[in-house]
Amino acid sequence: MAHEITIRADGSAEAAFAMKPAWHGLGVVLDHPMSSAEALKAAQLDWQVIQREVAVMIPEIIQTQWGPVEQQRYLKIEGTLANCRSDNGFVLGTVSDQYQVVQNLEAFQFLDELIENHEMQYESAFSLQGGRKVVLLGRLPKVDTVVPGDDSLRYILMSLHHDGTGAIRFGPCAERVVCANTYAIALAEGYVKELAVPHKGDVKAKLAQARRILGLANEKFDQYAQQTRALAAHRMTGEEWDKYLDIMCPVPDRHDPDWTEEREERIRKTREDIAVAYLLGESQRLPGIERTAWAAFNAVTEHIDHLPRRGATRERKAEARFNTCLYGPGRDQKERAFQAACKFAENELVLMQAIDNTMAA
Repeated sequence: MAHEITIRADGSAEAAFAMKPAWHGLGVVLDHPMSSAEALKAAQLDWQVIQREVAVMIPEIIQTQWGPVEQQRYLKIEGTLANCRSDNGFVLGTVSDQYQVVQNLEAFQFLDELIENHEMQYESAFSLQGGRKVVLLGRLPKVDTVVPGDDSLRYILMSLHHDGTGAIRFGPCAERVVCANTYAIALAEGYVKELAVPHKGDVKAKLAQARRILGLANEKFDQYAQQTRALAAHRMTGEEWDKYLDIMCPVPDRHDPDWTEEREERIRKTREDIAVAYLLGESQRLPGIERTAWAAFNAVTEHIDHLPRRGATRERKAEARFNTCLYGPGRDQKERAFQAACKFAENELVLMQAIDNTMAA
């Protein structure tokens, strides 16, 4: 899957990102978290969706003094409208006359109102497929600290389907959504996909349920934050580290029918690289992380993220690395690495849950 970011006639992209560029290198990058006004302007999403009547051209035969003549007449299609862009007239899709348009500006305003004191900041904003879809990624005010210096951000995703093929989608996600690829990943997580709101009826009233959704989202973020702190609290013994490495990257037995000397050497090299990341990696040098289950998990993810990838150009290599890290085997390995690390930190997690329950009571 390509990035599918909308490219305008002048060659610019309808995309804006905060702090760091996306893997595809497109769009405007601001050196600070974006406000809604900044994101709307920088991503060039300040166009509107206008609705036009739809008609089909029908040939008919007219009898004249010179004989039959074929001409065309237009027949309006009742109950159907075309969603078009106000700036260039591009047809985004056809919808029923019950479809209620939610403009890009309204989506930003809604997310702004969702957070008290308008503290929503935007990580990314972009359109896909010529504007058929518009995606906004907001950063929630709360920051989860695993240990001092190691912070995790909370994201809320909202997307509009101006082509009529989908619903307004809203919900929490763990990915930094910057393109069609990462948008698909966020939907696959399930939390966003399940919170669909159709573009019919009183849309604004239906969007009011988002406050309840945001509460559920924060519960999920709290759960993940608790798990990461439990991983950072668990000091791995040498025996546990060896066992973790065996779980994630077992050396093939010579009796295995698939064993080859080359395969064993490759796996031993992988184990060595992960061990180096665990013991000496930059991310492991923060106080409170070294030799913990959190360090073990990060060593695996660091290895997956930084493997060299094939590609004819820098962009192709970046896309190959992106797809490997977030799709298929790479993504599955990361999830497995996290769950395995949580198994080692079960006692710490139980203790933290007990403390939280006591404080809540």
